[in-house]
Formats: sequence, C-alpha cells, structure tokens
Amino acid sequence: MNPIKMVRNLKTTERDGQTRLYFEPSVLEEAGFDVGELVNISIQQDSVVLVRASDEENSSGVISRRLRQGWDKARPYFDRSNAEISAVLRARERIDIIIRDGHITVRHERTFDLTFSEERFQGEGLQKLRLLSLPSGMGMATAALVNTSLYEAVGAVDMWPIALDVYRSNFRRGISLMSDIKHLHPDYIPQADAVMLSPECDEFSPLGTQKANVATGLAPHYARLIWASNCQAVLIEQVAPYFKSRAYQQLRSLLMASGFSRFYETQICAHEFGSVAGRKRGYAVAFRGDFNFVWPTAPRIPDRFRKTVGQVLGDGWEERGKWHTIKNSPMEKLLAKSGENNNFSADHNYTLVDLESKRISAVISAYRRTQVTSSYLRHPDGKHWRHFTSNELGFGFLNLPDWFEWPDGGYVSETRKVELIGQGVDCNVIAAIGTEMAVSVIGERVRSKKTVNEPAVLQNRSGQLELVF
Repeated sequence: MNPIKMVRNLKTTERDGQTRLYFEPSVLEEAGFDVGELVNISIQQDSVVLVRASDEENSSGVISRRLRQGWDKARPYFDRSNAEISAVLRARERIDIIIRDGHITVRHERTFDLTFSEERFQGEGLQKLRLLSLPSGMGMATAALVNTSLYEAVGAVDMWPIALDVYRSNFRRGISLMSDIKHLHPDYIPQADAVMLSPECDEFSPLGTQKANVATGLAPHYARLIWASNCQAVLIEQVAPYFKSRAYQQLRSLLMASGFSRFYETQICAHEFGSVAGRKRGYAVAFRGDFNFVWPTAPRIPDRFRKTVGQVLGDGWEERGKWHTIKNSPMEKLLAKSGENNNFSADHNYTLVDLESKRISAVISAYRRTQVTSSYLRHPDGKHWRHFTSNELGFGFLNLPDWFEWPDGGYVSETRKVELIGQGVDCNVIAAIGTEMAVSVIGERVRSKKTVNEPAVLQNRSGQLELVF
C-alpha cells in the first residue's frame, strides 16, 4: 500500500440522527481526488474506506465541489451521513483519517501510552538531517532550515487546515498530521534528527495575557512527540516570556529525563541579524547527549549599510496595496497616541514608516487589524498610508526563500496569508541557529564514527608499528 501522506484527527458530528463523515478539500487534494470523480465508499468492521472507482457501476458516490468567493476554481469536498457509517463510527467521537494516494481510511482514534512505544511505521532514511516541525504553521521555519540545504522536511503537525495547505504546497515529501497534539498517536510521528518546536504563545505574548507562571498542560504532549521522533536535537522558538513559564519548565524537565542533557537558551532580535523588521524572540536548543553548540553571532552592520524599507519593497511599491488618507481617519488617532513610558505610543512602535526607514515593528498575526503596535507605509506625500502586502511582509521583511509559494486556486486570501505570516518566524535568524545546530549534530556523528572505526596502532614483535582494524 502507498505510504501515508497525511493524518487528519477530528471529532465526528451528527446530521438527522446519523453520524456525519466529511472530507475537507485539504484531505481530498492530498489523496489526489478531483471534483466530479467517481468514488466507492466501503464499510468495514472497524473502519470506513474511500477509494477511486473504476466506473459508474462500481461507484457509490461522487466528489462534490466547493467554491467560495475569491477562489479561482472549485475544490473537492465529500460529505456523507447514513446508518452504515453510524454502525462503525459514532457521532461526536474522535477519529483518525489516514490519507494515501487514492485511498482514505477512517478509523477510531488510537489511544496511546504517554511515554512511547518502540514500534513505528513512519519515517524513511534520508541523507540530510530529517526535520519534524511541531506545530508547523505554514512552514516558514521549515523553509528557513530546508533552504540551508542541511535539512529535509519529513513531517509537520498542525491543526489548521489552511496552514497545512500552504505547507504541503512547498513540502511534498513526508507526512502531514492535521491534529490537535493532545490526540495525536506517536506511531504516526516520523523518525527525525531534529525537531523545530513552536509552543503555544497566547498566554505569554506581550500583547496577550502574559501569565508567566502558567502551565498549559501541553508540555507532556510536546515531549512524547519529540521522544517518538527519536531526534537528537530540538530547536524551540517562542516569545521571551514563555521561557520563564511553568510550561517551559515542565517541557525542559521531561526532555532532561529522557536524555536531553544539554540546553542552550538566549534571546535574539531579528533586527540584529540584518532584518528590517524587529522581532525579539526567545530561543532554546536542546541536545540528546553531550553536544557542543554556540549561538550564531550577529553581524556588525553599520547603519549606513542597513537596508531601508524602500529597498525591501523594490519597484512598484506605489501600485501595490490600497492607499488611505491619514487626515480624519483612525490612523490619525493612532498617531496622536504618544507620551513617555507608554509602550503603546505611535512614536515608540514605528506605526508609520517611510521608504527611508530602516526598521519596522514585528509582524503579528493580527496585522490587518490596524493598530499602533504594527507598522504601515506612509506615502512620500505625507497624506496617505497603506498596509504592507503579504508578499512584502513574508518575502521582504521576514526573508522567506524566493522558492516558497502559495497554493493555486486563490482560496488563501490576503488576510489569511498575513495571519499565517504573523504566526511565523524571521527566516534569517532560524537559518543561522539551524546551521549551528546542524554543525553540532554532524560534528558529534563524525566524532562517534571516528571513535568506533579509528584503527589502533600497536607495536609488533619486530618493533614495527602496525595498524589493527
């Protein structure tokens, strides 16, 4: 049977007293099903299976179409509820949807040991360092690490379908796991050499509740999935307050219990690494074993050599985006916010920047909600302003590789693109840290191999030196 490409974990619903089973466009597209395609749905003892039908006589259904405003084309959709499905799957119970090429299997969610079992059925041997992203978002950190040519993406976990749509548009190999991590069985986790971990941040963001001592209960689930990957290194990225939280302390203690004995922690602002966007984040690198690691050194960039906003935007900046007047608008009120020791003042946050500016505020997921803590472009006439576009934010300010692409079809709107980018990372910083982490892992492997294979030198009876293999 073809290898698993994606796993979707969710809870079934009910319609007219029957269990409702539906497959979203993301799931069907990953399996290779098209709108209007004939399919056969079969009910087995403990699962429901959807496969491509050879002809109309052997089919039991057809893939429907879903078309929404703004989409360039319809996407596949399948929705079914009947007594046969209800006999196997109950309403409001969690299920695993296993996606392969031309084959979708639905079964009850698998329970799991909170440690982990030794048996696996995912993973493949690759020459580069195998990378698991947890959660992956749309894959910005994955792209930054893969772009170093040191890593190969083998898996991603996220519960937001549109984020995995973007991820899968750029990383076709490996497995995608569309699930809340609390319900994800470790057997689905691929074997990896490194894990990119971006824990939850809502409780710790400076723009959120800032509950520094809170424990979210997710640390054991992050830990068990990291254990399941059998990785040697973990790169953790999050807002700085997270690393002072009980949630991080729990994660750290669990990883240490499983052999991650080396932890390196720091804070880095992307602006120090040449980015125009400021983005101060906390970072930790953990190794299973005795690894040597050094944090990348920020380059010394004289102010006169720093990029300007205009240089990042390039030609055509005036034609992109929608311009708004400043006078008698909400922007005018935002600009009026000022005052000493006011973190939410316009002058403190670079709310309006010019083409000559050399710094903007951090890009956040709520960027499109015009607010004082985000940056927007002021027209040289001084009377107009506009939002930066998703491509300007992602490829320009956060340094996404130029090969990264959005899915075809227009269903990822501009607002969604900006939201996804705002949940991402600065690629320059991640690439720099990821390179140092790769050097540590590769160096330790070379040392271990040398220790095992290095020949011994002994003196024979004649007094001559001999190599003993």
